[in-house]
Amino acid sequence: MNHIKKIVVLLPVAMLMIGLFTAIMTSVSILPEHAFFPTWLKAFTFAFLVMLPSGGILFYFVNKAVQRVFPSFSVLQRNLIHGLSMAVIMETILALVTTFNNRGFPSFELFLKEASLSLLAALPVGIAMACLMSLVIKPRLEAHFSSGTAA
Repeated sequence: MNHIKKIVVLLPVAMLMIGLFTAIMTSVSILPEHAFFPTWLKAFTFAFLVMLPSGGILFYFVNKAVQRVFPSFSVLQRNLIHGLSMAVIMETILALVTTFNNRGFPSFELFLKEASLSLLAALPVGIAMACLMSLVIKPRLEAHFSSGTAA
């Protein structure tokens, strides 16, 4: 039952982040002849159905790796490294997929250029969200889930 409560608490945050990142990346990589909303909805659906579950698994493994590689760092430092790593990894994957869905693969150089533009447009927001998650939300969620209110 505790896992269901965690999902209910985390799902709106995850959906907001997915919606924001896919909207930014779609607006950068969309072709002029495509309508924004259906194109964004396709990217959002993929991100929600594929990236969110795989991101949860990746979150766990990146957290374990950060704990193992940086054991002497403070919890705050490890949280920041974890958050920034997740932002870069997940947004890179999302930029590649969104660009491919919106532009196809006309050539490696053009694809890489468009994916890079998409990533660079969303990365500042991703880094800001990673810092917010690492410094504010994650500690509060951990406290909430370890207290009796989450049980």
